[in-house]
Order: sequence, then structure tokens, then C-alpha cells
Amino acid sequence: MARGKFIVIEGGDGAGKDTQIELLKKDFPSFVYTREPGGTALGKVLREMVLHESYGALPLLTEAFLFLADRAQHASELVAPALREGKTVISNRSWISMVAYQIYGRNQPELRPIVNASVAEIYREAPIDAAIILDIPPDVGVARQRAAGKTFDVMESMSLEARGRIRQGFLDSAKNLPQAVVIDANRPVEEVYRDVKAIVENILKKALELRLI
Repeated sequence: MARGKFIVIEGGDGAGKDTQIELLKKDFPSFVYTREPGGTALGKVLREMVLHESYGALPLLTEAFLFLADRAQHASELVAPALREGKTVISNRSWISMVAYQIYGRNQPELRPIVNASVAEIYREAPIDAAIILDIPPDVGVARQRAAGKTFDVMESMSLEARGRIRQGFLDSAKNLPQAVVIDANRPVEEVYRDVKAIVENILKKALELRLI
């Protein structure tokens, strides 16, 4: 059986990831939809610990390693098995967010060697086929979230300055990932989805063509 495709939807807070994924669910109901953190039973616990401080505020190093633990469990338990079964997996965030938030946003460049080495092992059987990065100015993202009445979690409570670094983290990652595409998310939902859907369809088309060779 041909390996499935792993597509991740990335971007800063307020970029519209949830909205775009809900639209994908309508057009591609057979896909496996998941998220990081929180895509597994253990991940849900870790998500509450890190994003909602269920055990109190965490040191930044603890925060980083808990995110890595979530991703290791997610790739092993859910993503890799689904890909082996030939399924297409759509994930709301991936390790790219960790680079953006923990290295850039938290201003911890010393973590890069640890994160790079960990990601290489964690995602060895679940490499990303397409990274769709929804790009939006930080102030627009904040305004969207406030307009929606969003209660901010730990990551969303970071300053505008930190959000600016996070945005740069995503953009820098995109430069180094040939499978990444940056989409201007500061547009109407329908326009953004047109581009998102086109990328997904192109991935599926290429996969089909390879199977026919």
C-alpha cells in the first residue's frame, strides 16, 4: 500500500487555522484530522498542562520538553500508523510551531540543536509532505481573537513583540522547507481556502500520478 500524505496547517494565533481545517473537513471527509498538541489521549493531558497551566506555571525548559513529548506520542501513536495505512493526515500545527514559538517567540535559540535532533527522530516515519503556513500580521491576529471573544491560553497571551518573532519563525522555517507554502491569511476566508484547497488537491494529484507510474 502506498504511504499516505502528511499535511500540516501552520501559522500564528488568529491566522484562521481552525476555520480552514473545518472547510477541508467538508470537502475531504475521509482524511484523518488531528492537532498538536492534543491529538492523543496523552496529548490532551499535556495540552492542559502547557497551554492552560493545569499544574501551575511551567519553566520554559519544561514547557519545551512537554511539547516534544506530545509530538513524539502523536507521531508514534496516530500519524505514522495512519500514513502506513495510506491515509491522508491533516494536522493543526506540527514541529514547525515549536520552532516558531519555543525558539523564536520564547527567544531560546540555544534550544535549536535539541529541537532539530528530536524532530529528526520523532518524525522519522512521519515526514511532512506539505506545510501550509497561514501568514498574518500579529496585531490582526490579536484583533480577530478578541473580536471572537477568545480566552487566551499561555501561548496566545504572549506580547505583540513575541508574536512578531513567532511570525518570523514561521517565515524563516518556510525558507528552509521546500514543502512549505506561505499563504496570505489577511484576506477573506473564501480566498484563503481557495489557495489551501488547491495545495491539498495538488498533493493528492501528485500522489495519484506516482501510483500510476
